[in-house]
Amino acid sequence: MQPLLRSSKLLLILLPIWLFITSVIRPMSVPDEGRYGDISRAMFETGDWLTPRINGFPFMHKPPLLHWISSGLMEIFGVHLWVLRLVPVLAGTLMLVSLFFFVRKYINERVAQLSALILATSLLFFGSSQYVNHDLLVATWMTLTVFCFADFTLSGKKSILFLGYVACAGGFLSKGLIGVLVPGMVILPWVIYCKEWRKIPSLLNPLGILLFICLVGPWLYFAQHHYSNFLNYFFIDQQFSRFSSSGFNNKQPWFFYLVILLISFLPWLLVTGFKGAKQHIRTVVPSPILALLLWWFVSVTIFFSIPPSKLAGYILPVVAPLTILITAWVQQTLTLPKNKLQIFGVSIFVSLMGLAILITPHVMKTNHDFYFQRIGLISLLGAILTASPWVFLACYKAKKISFLQATVLSLLVLCSSVPFAVRLFDTKTNSDQLQFQQYLHGNTQLVFYRYYFYDVPFLLDWKSPIYLVNNWDAVGGDNSAVEIKDGLLFEPELKRNLWNDATFEQALKNKQPLIVISRPGEFKSPDPQVKVLHQRNYDVFIFNQ
Repeated sequence: MQPLLRSSKLLLILLPIWLFITSVIRPMSVPDEGRYGDISRAMFETGDWLTPRINGFPFMHKPPLLHWISSGLMEIFGVHLWVLRLVPVLAGTLMLVSLFFFVRKYINERVAQLSALILATSLLFFGSSQYVNHDLLVATWMTLTVFCFADFTLSGKKSILFLGYVACAGGFLSKGLIGVLVPGMVILPWVIYCKEWRKIPSLLNPLGILLFICLVGPWLYFAQHHYSNFLNYFFIDQQFSRFSSSGFNNKQPWFFYLVILLISFLPWLLVTGFKGAKQHIRTVVPSPILALLLWWFVSVTIFFSIPPSKLAGYILPVVAPLTILITAWVQQTLTLPKNKLQIFGVSIFVSLMGLAILITPHVMKTNHDFYFQRIGLISLLGAILTASPWVFLACYKAKKISFLQATVLSLLVLCSSVPFAVRLFDTKTNSDQLQFQQYLHGNTQLVFYRYYFYDVPFLLDWKSPIYLVNNWDAVGGDNSAVEIKDGLLFEPELKRNLWNDATFEQALKNKQPLIVISRPGEFKSPDPQVKVLHQRNYDVFIFNQ
């Protein structure tokens, strides 16, 4: 069967370029991009590659690979938001490339090309490839690990096995034990199912294990040597307890991830017409690979659905196997007569997204001024998104492009519109609220009152400690205050930067030059004459300038 495109190399070059270009459109998002971006900035500026830090406090919740890569890129390109976003773009590229080569080897190049297109235009993957956090990075390492170990099981090629151990180490250094546990949970039962249990000792290659230890061991050793309580905090508190605890935010029902995946891949599922999945997939995918993909998808989805705390990015480790299954299904249905759902489904889906953009400013009960200042651009984006799929469909009807080309073009437009929509609708970003910057002088102390504004330090390129006011003896749960306070477990002397109300009041009495930032209405100045700037997301109080 002929490939979809003449050049697979061109496809694998153009898709990452597209991901990068679209990644630089929107402003910094909170909280994740502000949090992890500023940790990377601190690592770059201090040269402390051992300890991730937020506002100077050790942030040992997760391993440092994300920050190592970001800081390394900053060494080359400087401190910029687009530099931070290179990390998820590179992670997404690695997942696309590994998916392509695995599918090409065990199915064919046509399905491999289509798999890359479907993965790139799935909403969850596309959004994650633009967003700075650990989720896509660890999911990519997990995916590469499974591909490598599965390839070794079927081909016996040792070099691919060692690459798998490198990927497994990358997963561990991205998010901890989960980077090892999930690939093992997928591979070992599959090997037994395929009656290849005699290869298990070969999979547990001593040199591969030694390579893994050499890659992950130094950071664990030096972190424990520097902080005697590190291993207990990292493994027990942040790995086992976090997975089993119900005390964290973002509680969602058990079917949450199924809904996320359905929405993400719905346009491509509409292309199938939901017809003959079992028959079509079995026709395309060889039996051992089909068993791997099904077990991978089912086991990992169940695993991540167990904890009550759920975020969309956590389910990224299953997008690769799901993509291959959907691709096989789409591939077969493309050659058959199409019903109305298949022909019009994607156009309707994309148009509905466009209509939602057009309607949203008129139904929102808050931030009316914010939206209506942008109403022209919002209307233009909504109109483009509403009309473009029908233009592509008309071209297909006129036999100027194929049905697949019309579908891919529509979804490229849809995905490309996402960062523009975020730029127009994101009211939580503080990138347009830095007017107080003119009042920051060399001796000014910056104070956050009762809340940590994650993106502000990065946006200001702030290099001094920010003083945080809270009732620190009472803070608990899953919030920014606890994230900061946990740093005292490693460096208790930093408590000097955590002010209680009495310390804060004393600083005001001493007429220290302060700029105090609080959420709207949360702080009341004792001095009615103080200059106040009321921003969208916070109030800024300028004392003794």
